[in-house]
Amino acid sequence: MSAPYRVQRLELPDSLHGPGASEFLEFSELTDAVERQIWDHDDRCSPPEFRLGVWRDTRYELTSLFLVRDGERMVGRGWCQLSLKEDRDRASVRAEVLDGFTGRGIGRLLLAAATEEASRHGRTLLNTFTEHPIGFELGGPDAQAPAVVVPSTGSGALPAGARSVRFARAAGFELSQVERFSELVLAEHDGGWPALEAAAAAASGGEYEVLVWEGVPPEHRAEMATLLGRMSTDIPYGIDAYEAADWDADRVEALEDQLAGAGTLPLYAVARRRASGRLVAYTSLWVRASKPDVADQDDTLVVAEHRGHSLGMLIKLANLAAYRERFPNARKVLTFNAEENRHMLAINEALGFRPAGYDGEWFRRLE
Repeated sequence: MSAPYRVQRLELPDSLHGPGASEFLEFSELTDAVERQIWDHDDRCSPPEFRLGVWRDTRYELTSLFLVRDGERMVGRGWCQLSLKEDRDRASVRAEVLDGFTGRGIGRLLLAAATEEASRHGRTLLNTFTEHPIGFELGGPDAQAPAVVVPSTGSGALPAGARSVRFARAAGFELSQVERFSELVLAEHDGGWPALEAAAAAASGGEYEVLVWEGVPPEHRAEMATLLGRMSTDIPYGIDAYEAADWDADRVEALEDQLAGAGTLPLYAVARRRASGRLVAYTSLWVRASKPDVADQDDTLVVAEHRGHSLGMLIKLANLAAYRERFPNARKVLTFNAEENRHMLAINEALGFRPAGYDGEWFRRLE
């Protein structure tokens, strides 16, 4: 290394305006700068109030944040996130460095700090992810090396020569899954939605009704907890499969409180079976108060017993309509899907989502 770099731990401030706020805001700006150097736009950036809210420790998750400075400038960041309810052998870790400061060992220092934090809590399995804008070349400069890295699922691939891929592999990570990152430009892709809605309504046969909520009403939290638990088991995984998430009404309430504290409104559309009155499907959009023009598509789930009735399409359309009505300046929706999840990808493609990039989901077992 060309400089005596040192990893420091970031302590979260009580607010964006109190003691310690300036360093946190610098950390948030660094996070945005890293996203911009990857994507060349702000769509995957987040407001600092959102980060301050979702990075706070809860009784369900702990987050540790690390930074490295070059002189006075913050140039690298890392983190370690630990689930406290399920997957208690697992930690999510990340290390990122600004362009111009790579190749100096900063990323390795940050990853080592995150790994040490995971080990200190008894975790033996690490997860990380890499980000790749669309249009990358899968051929590498070294003809002797494989041009691509294929995940355990066999669906999708990442360029073996990408810096982040080389970093992950050198650190001992294996590629479990490739997720497609898609975007929906709302102004360009709503002309066909009435026909999609009519077809979905016909397929549902009038057996279901759709409800739209801003947050989960208290009387539905217990039932939503069941669906949120199913989300952790009913979606496709690679070789690195997660445990079933342990949700109850209290955890749903905690999520609602956390999002409110992060200045984020969750919009839900759910499908309810008329005969039983039970919720059988849901989808959610997260809308951040200081960035309402870009929404994040969070979960979408139709329980297995009720698939085949176009409920996924029906609830997604209802939630998109609610988003546009609630936020007239709504511009874009972002979403992620496993590359092998052809059914959900087909729904999104019909709505107008287009690939914008790919994320690699990696794992490593600690010895």
